[in-house]
Amino acid sequence: MQLISRTVSILEEVARRPDGGGLVEIANATSLPAATCHRLLAALAEDELVQRDPLTRRYSVGPGLVQLAGMVTQIGRGASIEAGMTALRDRWRECFFLASVVDDAIICVRSLPTIDPNRMTVTVPLGQPMAPNVAGSGKAILAHVAPAQRERLIAAGGGMARFTEKSIVDEEDFESEMVRIRERGYAICDEESEIGAATIAVPIVLPDGEVRSALGTIGPRDRIVSLAEEGMIDDMTRTAEVIAGLEQGTIVDALVPGL
Repeated sequence: MQLISRTVSILEEVARRPDGGGLVEIANATSLPAATCHRLLAALAEDELVQRDPLTRRYSVGPGLVQLAGMVTQIGRGASIEAGMTALRDRWRECFFLASVVDDAIICVRSLPTIDPNRMTVTVPLGQPMAPNVAGSGKAILAHVAPAQRERLIAAGGGMARFTEKSIVDEEDFESEMVRIRERGYAICDEESEIGAATIAVPIVLPDGEVRSALGTIGPRDRIVSLAEEGMIDDMTRTAEVIAGLEQGTIVDALVPGL
């Protein structure tokens, strides 16, 4: 029991530090000997529940913890983020993912690949940063934040990068794209990041009007466009509204406690 208690206290301490924590900091905060703390952190890192930056040597939340939290978190009204995303995946047989603002980055915090073994698909790896000017999920979020935050997120994500000839790299063109997204209610990345692939994303608008997350799907361009016309966007929008209505915390808070 003491081992479990110590492990939980370390996870809690790491999770509440968005910029990560050093071994001595975490050991002091949990009142554990440094050697014990180091041994438990190493064990947690093996299962990717925490991760250690090789340069700063600071520990932060690992992708394994993000995935675990997404699978078990049940929030308000008996619903869950996992259940909504799984229903979309099972109905439309595509990869669905959730992207959220974490610090000044937009990253994938949950990803469900298709379960159809005979379906050519594209997946978004857990923890993958989103190029803000071309990713559908990035654009869906940026269209609903203040201009200053939009500039900060774009700069932190590498600026107006060009991935294909369709990438939007002009600031005026990008602002026009933001207006279009707000008007139609969803964003699309139509071969802007990769030729042959398309992403559709809808913002998750929280009850106070804040947008920190977006629900997206990705796959071969022609198939995604076709499914969008068959009602997939409406289905995604309804799911996003249910997720946004969940009463306890924001999406990223639910998936990664302490962020």
